[in-house]
Amino acid sequence: MSGKTIWFTGLSGSGKSTLGNALKAIFDERGYPAVFLDGDVLRSGLNRDLGFSPLDRAENIRRAGEVAKMLNDLGNIIFAAFITPLESIRTAVRSIFKPEEFVEVYLHCPLSVCEARDPKGLYANARKGLIPEFTGISSPFQIPEHADLIIDTDRYSLGQSVEMALDFLENRFPEFRNVTHKKLKRHLRQRKVAVIGLDCAPPSIIFDESIDLPNLRSLARHGVWGPLRSTDPPITVPAWTTITTGRDPGELGLYGFRNRLNRDRYSLVTVNSTHVRFPRVWDHLETHGKRCVLIGIPQTFPAGSHSGVTISGFPAVEDAPDFTFPTDLLNGLPCLGNAGYVADIKDFRALQKDSLLSALYSMVDVRFKVARELLLKDPWDFFMMVEIAPDRLQHAFWGDYDRSHPSAEPDSRWKKVIPDFYKYLDLKIGEILGLLDDETTVIAISDHGAKSSTGGVCVNEWLIKKGLLTLNESPRQETRLTEEMIDWDKTYVWSEGGYYARIFMNVQGREPRGIIKSRDYEAFRDNLRDQLVSMPELNGERSTNVVLKPEELYRTVNGVAPDLIVYLDGLNKRSIGNVGLNSLVVKGNVGGLDSCNHDHDGIFIATRLHDLRRGLKVNRNISLASCTDVVPTIFSEYGFKCPEDIRGNVITLGAEDVIMTANLEVEKPVLVVSNSNREGRGFTKEEEEIVKKRLVDLGYI
Repeated sequence: MSGKTIWFTGLSGSGKSTLGNALKAIFDERGYPAVFLDGDVLRSGLNRDLGFSPLDRAENIRRAGEVAKMLNDLGNIIFAAFITPLESIRTAVRSIFKPEEFVEVYLHCPLSVCEARDPKGLYANARKGLIPEFTGISSPFQIPEHADLIIDTDRYSLGQSVEMALDFLENRFPEFRNVTHKKLKRHLRQRKVAVIGLDCAPPSIIFDESIDLPNLRSLARHGVWGPLRSTDPPITVPAWTTITTGRDPGELGLYGFRNRLNRDRYSLVTVNSTHVRFPRVWDHLETHGKRCVLIGIPQTFPAGSHSGVTISGFPAVEDAPDFTFPTDLLNGLPCLGNAGYVADIKDFRALQKDSLLSALYSMVDVRFKVARELLLKDPWDFFMMVEIAPDRLQHAFWGDYDRSHPSAEPDSRWKKVIPDFYKYLDLKIGEILGLLDDETTVIAISDHGAKSSTGGVCVNEWLIKKGLLTLNESPRQETRLTEEMIDWDKTYVWSEGGYYARIFMNVQGREPRGIIKSRDYEAFRDNLRDQLVSMPELNGERSTNVVLKPEELYRTVNGVAPDLIVYLDGLNKRSIGNVGLNSLVVKGNVGGLDSCNHDHDGIFIATRLHDLRRGLKVNRNISLASCTDVVPTIFSEYGFKCPEDIRGNVITLGAEDVIMTANLEVEKPVLVVSNSNREGRGFTKEEEEIVKKRLVDLGYI
């Protein structure tokens, strides 16, 4: 077979390298000699003597064309990715080749989309004047007049673009036709993953056959299902961030909604998207041209630019301009009408139960309307939404639902609220499923489960009683413990409350005013752990606590981790960080202690819709799945190799375990800020206070 050259032209970020590499992978598998020529590679080697003047740019392309011609004449198939901005230069390149061995492919993509993708940060630097004569910004790009094929890469996914290119090349060059790869092409074009997150959904409800959830039940029968082990600690952040990165909380350096950023201060700050230091699953997918739709995923505020759309999840500030990407996203959705989109219920504790339930139904209705419209509006490859309503519902109504709870009332008018709400959620999920094609893998998942909470333990009051925590003066009423209230020169230990207790030790040379000698640290910590396990001082309340060391939990420990993690009475009791309660065990507090706490097991259901729609009942129950397994499983569904340092396992799905796509390999990630927020904006002071109040209302701090 004679050589061929396929020359890709288009703006930086239009997808030339991505598409060229994908096609090369397919031709490699077909046994054809294929070569990928990249402009950046030539610039760093053969053409490193050239600058970016008009003459040097023309010479850069001329040399690239000559290299392609030499390889072409040796019988290779060349996929060449060069911006080639001027028609005169493209004409010169075409003249090097015989007409029957050259194809020009123009990847059309609006400048705004290319700039939003900006995978190398080039547009940002060009806008700042750091890159002179940058094509599309300060140097022109002329629309090709004689392109053999035009692909709109802002409208079509990588799989669709590959399919279009393959069909064209096989028609143009009949010797490329290979019927054995039709199945490969079909899956490359259509493969999608849709993740539907139900925050706090427990196995005890989702897998209860007495609760009528036909859509979730159908997904389970035709796929795999079972409990999903949450993170330690089992709370929204860091659990969803582990689910979307494949990294445990120690690797992430995220131990709750609020974290100590460094040891210069004792206080904590509320985390946001800028604190996620590893790529999320959509960052990996978008490096391979996938388009992603993201709705309500926790710790995605502020929303950053990417190939797709984002509506931020909790904790977020809805009226901030970067609550969504693009910033005007919600303004252009007809489905909203006069309804407002909310990330979470405001004033959660202040609402009466009737009003709260109405607000929860309204929030779910709006969120799923938006999800349906975004699924229909534009092409997409990866979809993920998280509905936080189940968590809020259970914190308000669990005592009415769980008949074994000490406060349960047999005749409560609210006893059917939770099952009925899940039936409504199942109906909404069914509406989403109706929009998905057969080549979509659906994953229904929760970050943790739920269980009864029988009260709270005032850990800081216990530390005061033990002489380990000293305040400057005793508060006259219950109040939140702050850094300024503590006499650090007399304090050995303090705790942050929430669903679990974070125990911090005041160590010399490590903390600003530490008093525990570093040589005594381990002995002191072991002794404190032993005391925390039993806590015999709890006024006769029997409580066996689980006390864990971070280095025993996590593969590595980043950030400022607590010295000890404490699950009080096996998470049957909450940790109360406030002081001034004059009691060690309480049934309620000013924060509105409720009847529900988080449990370790969430839910996992994954189904390939072509299995469901052809009636194949896989119905495989799994028992050892973990939050760290979700990213490897998603990668596997696309046929991508998982980065070597993500330790999770692939959960095998369907009746067959086959690689669905070309052998595209996700690069090994480095410790960098996620693509989700390249600008690095965090909470303003005003936003921090808004979010902190919501966290207090919800009992998280």
